[in-house]
Amino acid sequence: MAIIRYSKDNGNIPSYISDGGYFANPANDELIGIGSGGGTTIASKADLITHVLSIHSSYPYKSGSDWTTETPSTLNTSEVTTMVNNWCTARGIS
Repeated sequence: MAIIRYSKDNGNIPSYISDGGYFANPANDELIGIGSGGGTTIASKADLITHVLSIHSSYPYKSGSDWTTETPSTLNTSEVTTMVNNWCTARGIS
């Protein structure tokens, strides 16, 4: 399995993605997922971090919120890097 940049197919996650819907890029509606056989492969965790930080520079990621007691705040680059590292660790990507 590989890290893949992909776009939805008629609103659905393509069949070659087994775990998808992460790190959305509003500029082109691309998402990140795990799978094989389609999309654009991201070669390494370092390349994924670079890609996600590029998205973050134009469309900043925000902290989570329960929409009642917490106001979301923009994450800094270190927090975004940690978020991507945690995502990779949870999927056994080193």
